[in-house]
Amino acid sequence: MSEVMFHTRRLAASWLVQGIAQYKSWELGRREKQLRGKGDKNAAVIAEPQTPEDFRPLEDTCFQNPFAFYKMLRDDYPVYQLSNGIYCISRYRDIVDVSRDTDNYSSTHQGAMMQMRKGQSIADAAVRMEQMAALGVIPNGVLATNDPPGHTGERKISHGALNARFVKSLEPEIENLCREMMDEFIHRGEVEFMQEFGWRLPMILIIRLLGFPEQDFEQIKTWCVQGISLLSGSASPSELAYAGSQSMPFYRYLWKHYLEAKRHPRDDLSGLFIRAAEDPDNEFDDIQAVSAIHQLIIAGSDSSATSMGNALKMLIENPQLEQELRQDMDKLPAFIEEVFRLEAAFQGHFRWVKHDTELHGVKLPRGSRIFLMWASGNRDERFWDNPEAIDLKRKNGKKHLTFGHGIHACVGRELARMEIRIVLRELMGRTKSLRINGEAPYIASMFARTLLQLPIAFELADTEKRVA
Repeated sequence: MSEVMFHTRRLAASWLVQGIAQYKSWELGRREKQLRGKGDKNAAVIAEPQTPEDFRPLEDTCFQNPFAFYKMLRDDYPVYQLSNGIYCISRYRDIVDVSRDTDNYSSTHQGAMMQMRKGQSIADAAVRMEQMAALGVIPNGVLATNDPPGHTGERKISHGALNARFVKSLEPEIENLCREMMDEFIHRGEVEFMQEFGWRLPMILIIRLLGFPEQDFEQIKTWCVQGISLLSGSASPSELAYAGSQSMPFYRYLWKHYLEAKRHPRDDLSGLFIRAAEDPDNEFDDIQAVSAIHQLIIAGSDSSATSMGNALKMLIENPQLEQELRQDMDKLPAFIEEVFRLEAAFQGHFRWVKHDTELHGVKLPRGSRIFLMWASGNRDERFWDNPEAIDLKRKNGKKHLTFGHGIHACVGRELARMEIRIVLRELMGRTKSLRINGEAPYIASMFARTLLQLPIAFELADTEKRVA
């Protein structure tokens, strides 16, 4: 065993032990506080922030409703440096320009960026991550965390996996899964939508498409939650340690099923990635294939579920709009784009500066970390007319940043659109009215704004009453 490999495995073991020793008090306490809406009594969110310090952007509670803060940043601090050294970019045009400029801004080393200390270099922070990735212990550079030219070939493969024709072919399967899952609760007249449906449908679908055991849903979902928390921006060192420790058994699980699929070839998404890795014309190997699967599961596990819940929540909160859509389901796609724009499941993404540069008079030194605020750009008055309103006739409705922008735009966006459209159509078709039946809080952070629960009650449509 090489010296690098020895030290890397020792580091991984240390990280695992440290995380397991500290996780219980953090995870249970954090979830309990968020579910009950309790937090530090001194951490109340200021409704009309005047300075960035009014918001305290690294605290979870501040992201339950962050939009007044985002507007204040856009208006007065379009490039603002947080206390941890990260620069926030909040205006639509700036975000688009940075997303397109891969010569000056890099997407690599995302995990390392969030664990850096202020003043530490990207190169130093990335060494450990690169060593472990090279061993297949943690994910290697994947689409969201890769730059050209390596990014180009992998994006072609991932687009091939989720191309428009393939996604369209899934519509009957998604419809059947949706109906089967709704059958489990529809005649009760109420459901906790996120736990019983929203979290399950996108994850069960991707598990099926990859050929993984469906009964592993709960464990896979738990791993995905921990993976997302690594990029929260508000996690403590102990939280990061535990989340990091959980990434390793998850990754071992993915390797196990990938190698099994390799021994017994099959025609599913796992098989597609395996064939791409075996193709001598592709600069794509097994480590990259497993990393791509890892990204596909994590990205779909949170964003599709939260967006689905947000769509239902916004529908119920706007009863006149609900009636309009019930009368004309062809308007659903336009409504879904407005949901994506107004309620981005991922609030933004990270980059680092490759060369000394400047934006709005603020110097961005080489190695600086920046955060592209998708959710802020989605409400920027400089680009959107009446951005706070739900407008089903918005001409530029699909230009929102919720799926990212440029070469890093989400390859699963059409699948997410289809899932949400089918779910809303089926639920409205089987009910006459909907209402929220309790609290609907978010687990919120700098990176993700995840809808934790959405209890709803409803009256059955007449057709459903006759069936019952």
